[in-house]
Amino acid sequence: MSEPSGHAQRPPSRGARGEHPTVRFDATVHPGAVNRDLRGVADLDLDRIPDREGAVRVLVTADECRRLLESGYEVRLHAPVPVRPLPAELVEQDEAVGAWLEERLQGIRRTGGA
Repeated sequence: MSEPSGHAQRPPSRGARGEHPTVRFDATVHPGAVNRDLRGVADLDLDRIPDREGAVRVLVTADECRRLLESGYEVRLHAPVPVRPLPAELVEQDEAVGAWLEERLQGIRRTGGA
């Protein structure tokens, strides 16, 4: 089990009234009646997650859903996802990540830098 890294975790985005959301939603974004081009979703700075079917899948707050709808997209909510800290055992230590990277870079010639 890993110890917490000591780095401050980025807090969840605040809602319109300045409070932290207690839940986000697993959702997919689809072309709407007004906005048919899904490439614009990338410009909204939302947390996107991989989707097997190639859909635009996002993890969003209620305010972010509102922004998507106001931008002309259709949003389908699939499941609520409670906002909570990441379990410490899932947080890798800097030293462990550095060792992993060095192992994979072994034998690759590097020029310049440290």
